[in-house]
Amino acid sequence: MMTKIYFFALALIASSCTVTNYYQVYKTKSENGTFNNDKIVFEDNNCSVSYNLWKEGGNVGFSIYNKTDNDLTIHLNKTFFVLNGFAFEYFQNRTFTNSSNLGASVALYSSASSLKNNIAKIEGISSTSASTGYMEKPYATIPANTSINISEFKITGDYHVDCDIPKRPASNKIKTLNYSKDNTPFSFYNLITYSTTKDTLRIENKFYVSEITNYTTSQILKSIDTSYCGKKLEFPIKKFKDVTPDKFYIKY
Repeated sequence: MMTKIYFFALALIASSCTVTNYYQVYKTKSENGTFNNDKIVFEDNNCSVSYNLWKEGGNVGFSIYNKTDNDLTIHLNKTFFVLNGFAFEYFQNRTFTNSSNLGASVALYSSASSLKNNIAKIEGISSTSASTGYMEKPYATIPANTSINISEFKITGDYHVDCDIPKRPASNKIKTLNYSKDNTPFSFYNLITYSTTKDTLRIENKFYVSEITNYTTSQILKSIDTSYCGKKLEFPIKKFKDVTPDKFYIKY
């Protein structure tokens, strides 16, 4: 009898320690943007700007393609991410440090990643013997018929609280909140300033959150059987279902 109680207690403790994850998924709408495969694209006569928002917190970085036969110059000191009326400049006058040893390198810098968060970004790992520093440039040049990527900010780092949607939904009680442009909790855009050989122009790529849904892990992730060099792996990997470039998510 005591043995049964002991094992029951162990099972109860194990179940109470199990962590259940949920995902808050945000769907957006854009003004004048069009779907093109896995991207949302904004265009004018000189360039096309592509987005894929799908990332935790939302990726508002963009790829900009020069459609002309001459250089385009992006004015990063006049290019902004605007979130709910607050503007954040892409150029932040930072000093970067590169350190190297046997070809490995490390770059460390800090940046404002959203309205509420400052995040330190670290790329690469190295034990170093020498280092050089250089200043961030206020301009970026795009040669004819090429692209560059610009990335700095995310949309949010926090779970969005709304009393009309359960934070921990049952699998059979999933609810979606719908928003218009006028009552959305997140309205955002990139304000991009660039120059051609003749003119200086400014474009706005606008989005707003139109839907928010909370999901359980089983509803948003699926198992994928994978193989490596023709050999099936022992454990499947988890991938998101229904990934589109107009969505992003928060895990909580």
